[in-house]
Amino acid sequence: MTMNPVRTFAAALLAALAIALPDATTLRAADATYRLVENWAHLPDGTKWAMMTAVDIDSHGTVYVLQRGVPAQVMAFDPGGKLLRSWGYGTFPSAHGLRVDRQDNVWVTDRGWHQVLKYSPEGRLLLTLGRKGVAGDNNSTDALNGPSDVAIAPNGDIFVSDGESTNTRVVKFSADGKFIKFWGTKGSGPGQLNVPHAIVMDSKGRLYVANRSNRRIEIFDQDGGYIGVITNAGTPYGLFMTKDDILYTCDGTEGKDDLTIVDTKDGKVLAHFGGLDGPHMLAVDASGAIYVAETRGASVRKFVRN
Repeated sequence: MTMNPVRTFAAALLAALAIALPDATTLRAADATYRLVENWAHLPDGTKWAMMTAVDIDSHGTVYVLQRGVPAQVMAFDPGGKLLRSWGYGTFPSAHGLRVDRQDNVWVTDRGWHQVLKYSPEGRLLLTLGRKGVAGDNNSTDALNGPSDVAIAPNGDIFVSDGESTNTRVVKFSADGKFIKFWGTKGSGPGQLNVPHAIVMDSKGRLYVANRSNRRIEIFDQDGGYIGVITNAGTPYGLFMTKDDILYTCDGTEGKDDLTIVDTKDGKVLAHFGGLDGPHMLAVDASGAIYVAETRGASVRKFVRN
């Protein structure tokens, strides 16, 4: 029987892809395997995840997740997955980022309100940055435009990546919300930004900004001085920095849907995983478990290392 060489090649390619791509329950790399923890969160009867955009963990292991899909809300789970409380039901028009600071306060960024909102762990509003519903430009000192994420320094200074919009900057505020400065211009040169989508700080106080449309991560000091760049982590959507300066970043580009772990001390990629579904933001708990908030996948998935 004569073999069709085109069909033979296609069959071989499909077989290779089936081996290379991880299934939905496993993250694999050359030196690590993580397994999915099914149903880690105990949702109320009759409910399910909607579009999930962010996740972070406080000092007690409480897992906070941000839901953009209806109903938009913040939900808090204990380490065993029990739902403790929720707030903001239906009040976030375009929920985007969520971070927990050293005092366990919860910070939410909302692109529709053009605001950053600081809450107590119980959901009491403590502070707002930006003017509700007012879109500032790249030079505004009292208004934001599509703030995507926030990082809090040990002294309380606040850094906002302001750029799910036409803005392309980082804005710095004091702990009590007073404007200090901003930096960032649109472009592809060193230190320039194009959709600053997430921001984290390392143990030395350096800021890492997910420069999404430029497909790299920019590094700055706290006054906006350019330090360097990471270019081996795909298109960065979400960032998470551990206490020992290991950077976790996810790429939510459709068709990529992966996660990369980078040692920021030498820039080496420690692991690279595929098999996600629209990863947007992520967090790592004290035990090393990875939580990924997925937009297309409409879930918060938890992976633990085997």
